[in-house]
Amino acid sequence: MFESTPRIAGPGRYNDGSTQGPGQMGKVADQMNRKRARIVVAAALAVAVVAAGTIFAVLRGKNDGSPTERTAFCWGTLARGDVTALSVSPVQRYSSEEGPLNKGVPSLCQVGEGLDSNGGNRRVEFRMMVTGLGSGKDVWHMADDIAGVSDVRAPIPGVPGWANKRTAGVLLPLSCRGKLGVGGAAYMQLNAEGDQEDSWRDGRLQKRMTDVLMKAATGLARQLGCSEPSFKSHDQAPHLLQEQTVDTAEVCGLPGFTAPAKAATATKAATATKAVKDTKAAKEYVTGGDFRLWSCSLGSGPDATHFTVTQDPLLLALHDAATVTSGRDSDLLTCGGRKTLVQDDSGDNELEREFRAAVARRGNCS
Repeated sequence: MFESTPRIAGPGRYNDGSTQGPGQMGKVADQMNRKRARIVVAAALAVAVVAAGTIFAVLRGKNDGSPTERTAFCWGTLARGDVTALSVSPVQRYSSEEGPLNKGVPSLCQVGEGLDSNGGNRRVEFRMMVTGLGSGKDVWHMADDIAGVSDVRAPIPGVPGWANKRTAGVLLPLSCRGKLGVGGAAYMQLNAEGDQEDSWRDGRLQKRMTDVLMKAATGLARQLGCSEPSFKSHDQAPHLLQEQTVDTAEVCGLPGFTAPAKAATATKAATATKAVKDTKAAKEYVTGGDFRLWSCSLGSGPDATHFTVTQDPLLLALHDAATVTSGRDSDLLTCGGRKTLVQDDSGDNELEREFRAAVARRGNCS
């Protein structure tokens, strides 16, 4: 009535009387194993395809093709919060275009709003650069390279760096030079590219630039393994220098420093002297505070005369490494027990002597 399914009656024998030898049984087993293997492989491939699609979707963003929000910028040293700190009108997504480090050439990074059809930033908020200093420069002209040429730039508290109107820069610890493969001492520079200067006044932009710069600089030093305990951010904000009228009895705010009102031998000194004699027109830009990164500029532009006093350990180490000995425009003093580098670019002997004497009186130097 019903056709029953053959049942195994014994080893190699079915109940219909047919037999199957050991070789045939092995073949059947192999076929079954291959079939199971094909099923497992197919399942694994299906999982892989799904996983790949998931990863691709994560990288691309939503199904509408919008780019994924980036969370790290400029060699992984900055987070989104750091970027928005320099963005007057924060946007949903930012992009970061950056070049490689450790190549012995300037490394560039720019951060902006999303990407255009060519893969570039639609609107650049700020740029960063890591590179090396040229050799044989005094402190004033090092600052020109690091933070831009300006009479109003101010030192960044606690580190060998300066803040300018739209630029801020800082020297990295000396051992970072070898890690980056640059010829001179390595430094990082930040340039604000948007409308930040019009929106943040009274030192607010300089504070924001300095905070972002130091976050990136200290992070990069840690990545490279060249960080130092003293290389860290400080809460104080740098304040751009203000133009002041020269007091001929205390030029650059140094009591007894009157030589600029008398000297007239060198071209630059003569230019400064002419300005100082006319007390209504004489202007100076002087750093307040101690002698860690002190400077004074008499006049402005290419004919200005510059004076610097430096106690920053890294800048002193650079001076020592350059084997610069005391001379007409560079002297080493000990002020309040601290090694102090005194420099000027006046080219006038009398002015230089009086400047050093005025610094020695104020700083208790020997």
